[in-house]
Amino acid sequence: MEAGELARLAEVVGDETFGEFLAELEPSDAAEIVERLSSAEAADVLEAMAPDDAVDVLSRLDPAEVRQILVEMEPVEARELEELLSYPPETAGGRMTPAFVALLPDVRVDQAIVALRKVAAEVETIYYAYVVDEENRLLGVVSMRELVLSPPYRTVGEIMERDVVKVRATADQEEAARLLVEEGLLAVPVVDDEDRLLGIITVDDVADILEREVTEDIERLGGSQPLEMPYSRATPFYLWRRRVGWLLLLF
Repeated sequence: MEAGELARLAEVVGDETFGEFLAELEPSDAAEIVERLSSAEAADVLEAMAPDDAVDVLSRLDPAEVRQILVEMEPVEARELEELLSYPPETAGGRMTPAFVALLPDVRVDQAIVALRKVAAEVETIYYAYVVDEENRLLGVVSMRELVLSPPYRTVGEIMERDVVKVRATADQEEAARLLVEEGLLAVPVVDDEDRLLGIITVDDVADILEREVTEDIERLGGSQPLEMPYSRATPFYLWRRRVGWLLLLF
């Protein structure tokens, strides 16, 4: 579609629906579409996306274009995305979303449930609420099930799980993916070196990481891992050198 048609489509379906559509694409494909929108139009669409999805798209754009889009955004959302962009895309920090629920330990159970109800539509998941102190250091985690089953007069600090599975923001994204799978979790908190809660990574965020990791393992087993260049540009000698070991083994 032409740039004008894309802008018209975004206007007709609404920024939120258009953002959902972009989130389903490969980030590189979504970035190509965003590039054909004006900075203001791109800002509106990216604001409607989940922060982690928006960052995946922005990281594929030219830095000058990213700065222009961020200028057009609401200051709070722009700062959120700038912070996420400060982490390399292959790290846990680059994969996390800041849309999580955090509670102070002295909040009562009934108050916590009311708070969760208010923010449910804005956060990534409400299955877990993270308990932090006044300096945002991670103290524990409480599940929605635990909140519902606990007496309303008890505090979150009394019922929270203190042994929290967490990952550093600088850790490789595959470490976060493995933690989610091995521990059977729906989300894992991301913290800095001082244990301050920065964001969360949910299981759907790492599904593509796990798929890619398994694909690479299977390709390696079959000797068919991708080449460093397109087949159309590979010389016969290069192809022979890459495959001869496996061919000899198969013979």
